[in-house]
Amino acid sequence: MSSPAYTVYNRTVKFSLLIILLLSFFAAFIQFLLQFSTSVKSNQQQLEMFSQQMDAQLTPVLQFAEAVKNRAQLAVQLTAPAEDKIPVLSLTTGDLILHQLAGDSEPLNQELQMLMQLQPYFDIAPASITSLKDLYYVSEQGYAYNGQHKWSDYVVEQLMEWLQRNQRSENGYDRNPVFYKDFILEQAAMSVPFYVNERKTGRFVLALELAPLLESLEKNNPDRYFLLLDQAGNVVASSEFINGDNLEQYQLQIQRLAGLPWSIALIDKRRSLFSAGLGSFILHWLSYAAVLLLLAWLLAKRYKRKIMGPLQRLSIHIDRLANEQAGVRRIPDGWQDLFERVSQLRASDSQKTD
Repeated sequence: MSSPAYTVYNRTVKFSLLIILLLSFFAAFIQFLLQFSTSVKSNQQQLEMFSQQMDAQLTPVLQFAEAVKNRAQLAVQLTAPAEDKIPVLSLTTGDLILHQLAGDSEPLNQELQMLMQLQPYFDIAPASITSLKDLYYVSEQGYAYNGQHKWSDYVVEQLMEWLQRNQRSENGYDRNPVFYKDFILEQAAMSVPFYVNERKTGRFVLALELAPLLESLEKNNPDRYFLLLDQAGNVVASSEFINGDNLEQYQLQIQRLAGLPWSIALIDKRRSLFSAGLGSFILHWLSYAAVLLLLAWLLAKRYKRKIMGPLQRLSIHIDRLANEQAGVRRIPDGWQDLFERVSQLRASDSQKTD
């Protein structure tokens, strides 16, 4: 006699496996969402902190530029203490010229006398601020000055190429600083227009070396790359060589800087948040499923031993009695009463038949 209990038992086991997989999946998925949200918030807070650090290191550059412009405005109104010669770079020929200062009020002489009075600013620019590499003055009258008596050929060539590329990029009436992602020797630049009596006479160009700032951030956070991006998404500087051509393969987290029209971006060296969360999700899913399957296996084993086994023995017992044979000898614990009642019913039925 085949017991239908085994059929129900097998179906229940298969159904339990399906329920366990679904429950463990949803539990792991909920945890994945919570962890992903927490990671995003944590990374955003860290990114804001990195942005504040960059602002703190670049704010002195803005303050220095403002100080130079204010001092230049004052120097234009003062008379040079004595006549002297000043080396200026001709942007027409690329030659370094020693220009003789004169005491007249010609615009060119006033401009050169101003630069002589600003010489201390040109001298201290590279040493005063970490990210400030050099200070230049580019005149509307076709010359440039950097406070030095000699210019390297490479710097002259790069400066003239940069001026040709960006000669029309600045609005003649805009007095706000203009920022450039490429200048000389992988430097960025901040151009500060200079006006005298509402007339633009030139601009101060501050050469910025930003990669060391990002490398310092990476040194303290070795699991990340750091980049500076301009408003168009082009790479201004990076802690590792990453150009705009292969930027799309990375997942960026971006935070705008407060003082400059640039943004700081970070790239996780290990993997993206989603990839890391996906691995954690699979691990948790398998862990939850393993625990629930172990629990289900223990319950099924106990149910089979305590219920299905005795039922199987009872089925054999009934079959033997039906064939007028002796019932089973070994009766499971706790089932003696039921086996005895079945035996009594069979004996009573046999008596009635006789």
